[in-house]
Amino acid sequence: MDYTTALSTISTLPSTKEQLKVFSHKLKTEILANNKDPLKILVQLKYIEKVIADILKDKEVDYHFLKEFLLYEKEKEINVNGATLRQQETGVKYDYDACGDPIWFDLIKQINELTEKRKEREKFLQALPHEGTVDPGTGVFINKPPKSSHTKVIVKI
Repeated sequence: MDYTTALSTISTLPSTKEQLKVFSHKLKTEILANNKDPLKILVQLKYIEKVIADILKDKEVDYHFLKEFLLYEKEKEINVNGATLRQQETGVKYDYDACGDPIWFDLIKQINELTEKRKEREKFLQALPHEGTVDPGTGVFINKPPKSSHTKVIVKI
């Protein structure tokens, strides 16, 4: 790999909405033209996806971005290369276990019991024959649930 810095490498990538649109179209066209090994391209795209995800989840990097944003304290939103940036509280979680509320605990117990019953019923429905069957409990004719899926190549890094 021959590049000066990681930042100089990403600076060659799109940095506006219009550039993103053009780049995406061009990349798709080149991939479909099959001039290079498509599986190597898929793996490289997955590596890039992982790098970006890891950086955007990094708490130090996140704090660095927030610190810079706070330099614009008078503005609630700022625009950078056509993107709108604003500060927002995210990932809000409440620890209801700590409340000691018996009604909440009872509701959770009911939800868990019903979730288990639903899962058992879903397994029963999935096991039905393709032509369907009569439910012995209700006498109603029930069909096997339709199934849909997508076939794709999975990349494990």
